[in-house]
Amino acid sequence: MADTILENDNKIKVKKEKKQRRESLLLKYGVIAFFEILAFISVFLIFISRNIKKPLASIYDESVENFLDSAVDNVKMWFENQVTVMHLFQHAIVDSVDNPENIKRRVKTVPKPDGFEYCMVFWDTNHDAKDGGPETFNTKGGTSKAGILQKEYYVNHQKSDVDIWLESPRVAAAGGFTMPLFVKSEFIDDKTGQKITGGCVGFLELAPINKLGKTFFKTGRISVYDDTNSLRAGEDILGESDINHLKVYTKTFALSNKVWKVIATVERSEMEEIANHMQNESLAGGVVIALILMILELLIIRTIIVKFSSIKNNIDDLNTGDKDLTKRLTIYHNNEISQVKKSVNVFLNTVHETVSEIGSANENLRETFENVKGQLDATKNQMDNISNEIQAATTTLEAEDKSVTDTSELVAQISSNITTLNQMIDSQVESITQASAGIEEMIGNIQSITSSIDKMAGEFTELNAATAEGIEKNRIVNELLNSVLAQSKTLQDTNMVIASISSQTNLLSMNAMIESAHAGEAGKGFAVVAEEIRKLADTSATQSKSIGENLKLIAENIRKVVESADLSKASFEVVSDKTNNTSELVYSIKKATEEQSEGSKHLLETLSKMNNISVSVQRSSKKIGDRALSVLDAIAGLKESSKNMAQNFNKIVSTTEVTQKTTKNLNNLTEDMTRAVNNISERIDEFKV
Repeated sequence: MADTILENDNKIKVKKEKKQRRESLLLKYGVIAFFEILAFISVFLIFISRNIKKPLASIYDESVENFLDSAVDNVKMWFENQVTVMHLFQHAIVDSVDNPENIKRRVKTVPKPDGFEYCMVFWDTNHDAKDGGPETFNTKGGTSKAGILQKEYYVNHQKSDVDIWLESPRVAAAGGFTMPLFVKSEFIDDKTGQKITGGCVGFLELAPINKLGKTFFKTGRISVYDDTNSLRAGEDILGESDINHLKVYTKTFALSNKVWKVIATVERSEMEEIANHMQNESLAGGVVIALILMILELLIIRTIIVKFSSIKNNIDDLNTGDKDLTKRLTIYHNNEISQVKKSVNVFLNTVHETVSEIGSANENLRETFENVKGQLDATKNQMDNISNEIQAATTTLEAEDKSVTDTSELVAQISSNITTLNQMIDSQVESITQASAGIEEMIGNIQSITSSIDKMAGEFTELNAATAEGIEKNRIVNELLNSVLAQSKTLQDTNMVIASISSQTNLLSMNAMIESAHAGEAGKGFAVVAEEIRKLADTSATQSKSIGENLKLIAENIRKVVESADLSKASFEVVSDKTNNTSELVYSIKKATEEQSEGSKHLLETLSKMNNISVSVQRSSKKIGDRALSVLDAIAGLKESSKNMAQNFNKIVSTTEVTQKTTKNLNNLTEDMTRAVNNISERIDEFKV
């Protein structure tokens, strides 16, 4: 029957092995890699088609904005240069101190600046034109009396006193367009001394601005329009009827008081062409990257499979017929494959150690069974001797009964002594409680002293602060007095200068009187003045002498005040030192009382602990008394147990016979286990360890 079951199991195992099919890991994971790359390309294509056009449009718009900004900067730079040229021309024609005749002559001789059709000059005091306004004088050598009262620049010059004003472009007399640029001028008429205002007007030629209109990219165009929306550079985009095929960018900017406009246009098809080109290039790059990734992944998979094939071959080498467990896989590197080899080696080490331990354990088990058999034989002999020992134990039990009785009397005496001890402990607890109350009262007194010392320390702190404040104020007063003393010295020096000046004045008056005497009758008036100057010099000398004496007295008094302030400062410092020393003594007393209070608290805590210990001892003593009574009860029970023990010895005799039969059965079982252990030893010996 058993052979039939084993044969069926072998057939089922063979069928399962036939169902296993051989597969190639390189092909399997290569297909997986192919689908991964295919998914990557699909996601990449979707991302490119959905997201590349928007950032491209943003970059495109930003680049066109840069071209617009550049065009605006160019127009502004051109205008600023022309304004600078006009200022230079104005300074060349009109000086800060000048007269109209010179300006008329100079405007004819100074050449007009480049970029201007011609320039002219006028001043507000001229009213010789037909409209009652000023006539103008130009670089062509002529004079115009047509009048400029209605000109925009002249109206704002009179109304707002502007420095620069730009008029809208207009058709020039010689053809083309010009743009009047007004620059304010003013000068002082060197003949009359009158301040005269006016201005210079340059007629800008707009033809040079055409070069600012340029193209960019393939279809991009830049156009510049003035404040009347007239084209000044580039192509006329605003004049085209159909601009739907164009993407238009507009930026406005200010030229002085006028707002101009720059327009950039690009064909929409160009932007789409660039976006499609970049999209195609991105797709081609994505395909190339996908192919490279696929090849690299296949190479990595093949390398890993080769490594694992090497491990399989090494394991097959280990699985030889000699069952040598001492062989190990060779490791050359430190990588993931090496970690697998290390794991295999660790497994072999574990198997090696396990087989060795099983062999040793089996040998120990065999020796154990032999020992058990010997012990069972000894047990059988010992069971025969138990009956003899039971009789001896009965005699011993009687002696134990007598010992239990004596022990009962001794425990009763101990219980009486414990009662006396409890009374003594009660007295000790009462004494400790009284001592604790006295110490608590002492702690209260110490805390009262500490509170008073705290108040005293606070007052000394305020006194120290007041002393420091007095020293600081005394220092400030001393500095002020020293400053006054220095100023008095300065006054003395000034008084000496006044005395010197008075002496020189007196000398000059004497010289003047001598000269007036030489002049005779004509010098009498001068002699009177010289006499008055001499009297003034004498009076100044007298006053200077009096002021000098007063300043000396003031300086002497200030020195005395400074000395008094120094003595006051020294006194304050002595008071500060004394208060500091007293404050330190107060803090020392405070610290000592705090330490005494802390020590009293520790003593109180110690007494409390002693009280707790005494109470604990009292409780323990009572428990001991209670337990002594329990011991007496237990001894009574022990006596009863001794009687029962004698009866149990008879039962043990009958149990011994049953035990002898069980020992025989265990001996037979031990022999069977010994044979099984020997079979295991033979199988373990087949392995090489």
